[in-house]
Amino acid sequence: MKAVILAGGYANRLRPVTDNGRIAKTLLPIDVEGKTQPILYFLLDKIHSLKGVDEIIVVVNDLYHNQIKKACQDYNSKINFTLVSDGSNSPEQAKGANYAILKANNTIPYSYDEKILVMASDNYFEFDLNELVKKYDDLASQSPRPINMVSSKVYPDSDREYIAKNFGILNINKNKRIISLDEKPGIENLKTNNVSLAIYLFNRADLDKIETYMEQNKMDKKKCDSLGYFINYTIENSPTYTYEIDGEFCDIGTPDEYKKLAPLHNDLQY
Repeated sequence: MKAVILAGGYANRLRPVTDNGRIAKTLLPIDVEGKTQPILYFLLDKIHSLKGVDEIIVVVNDLYHNQIKKACQDYNSKINFTLVSDGSNSPEQAKGANYAILKANNTIPYSYDEKILVMASDNYFEFDLNELVKKYDDLASQSPRPINMVSSKVYPDSDREYIAKNFGILNINKNKRIISLDEKPGIENLKTNNVSLAIYLFNRADLDKIETYMEQNKMDKKKCDSLGYFINYTIENSPTYTYEIDGEFCDIGTPDEYKKLAPLHNDLQY
């Protein structure tokens, strides 16, 4: 299995926490059970707990390439790293998640046909990735077609306005199969409280379609950039299921969210 970490963003919403853009978001320190480490290391620990991962592909941008490269080298991984840049050097040049996945997919040999884990570089979560993979494998073994899986969390009604503005929202059937994904629909269009989390398992055949998808939608920047729209594209042909998680999840996208996980003694300003 390949694991892809999307670390090519510029985290404009997190300023000034990132020293006004001087620090890659994924290298911000967080406190996990008294252990202070970069967000990236937390994710790498999670990936290292998985069985069968033979490569970690980290997609970066040119601005933070050297920072993240050094952090990966210092991590002393037991799994091979591949760093690939999306070629951008500023927020104005940002390429989006779909382009990052395309760059990662292009590094994987054409003959590779196993599942691929894709995750954002700014998430904190408590659940075990092995359980996600087990659920995927169980469903895949029963399906006549390749499947995909999207991690999700059902939020309380008190958070409806927050999730409607900040997340993709999943509409699912009774079998946990995703019917559609509404990308940041707004409170007036919110149909469920089931939030799409940026942790996915894709089959290789569908990832191979991402270049065609982007070419078809090149005149629509939102569809071209956002992974949620690509998932809607793959749903048309591939059964896509939700894996509803228990426990804490945090999308570290704003200073307020970062504050929840920031170390007690922290020089960063927020």
